[in-house]
Amino acid sequence: MKNFSKLFILALTMACGILFASSQPLIAADTNAISAVKGDKLYTQFSLFYEDKVHRTTNYRSGTFVPVNTEVTFVKAGKKEIIVTLPDGTNLKIENVEKYSGEKIVGIFHRTLGKTPLDLAHFSATEKNSIEAGEVEPGMSKDAVIASLGYPPKHQTPTLKGNQWRYWRNTFGTFVVHFEDNKVKSVEQ
Repeated sequence: MKNFSKLFILALTMACGILFASSQPLIAADTNAISAVKGDKLYTQFSLFYEDKVHRTTNYRSGTFVPVNTEVTFVKAGKKEIIVTLPDGTNLKIENVEKYSGEKIVGIFHRTLGKTPLDLAHFSATEKNSIEAGEVEPGMSKDAVIASLGYPPKHQTPTLKGNQWRYWRNTFGTFVVHFEDNKVKSVEQ
């Protein structure tokens, strides 16, 4: 009987270990890793611009426009950049300027690209039109501004809870989106 008990406990321990090991990926997704492999189809989660085949996370609003929900193909990622192919065949480098973005490359990946298109159904028709055009208009919610313009650089906008978000038009000029009650009140050019 003692041998049976030992064998039973050993079998139970092994079964629990196998069950635990196989269930770990289902319990918690690894948000510390880029969850894409070469060839994966992804979607932009906000509109962005690029110049010379580079989008910098400083988020300049000049150059070639890439609308929200553009399907891209993942190529690769490194410590400071992500490479995707746009629908026209252009290889776009998303270059993380961490001192401005305040994010590691994994954070940039998760906020910029998604496995599914961004659901625009919960935005008003006016917000949806502005989001698809990459513009900001009075009355838009903060979520709509993120979908339309992306994230403001953290060195000038340390929190999205504030009522002023500063964006860079280009390397020389900025504009400020002013909020009241979580809606755009005005845009200071």
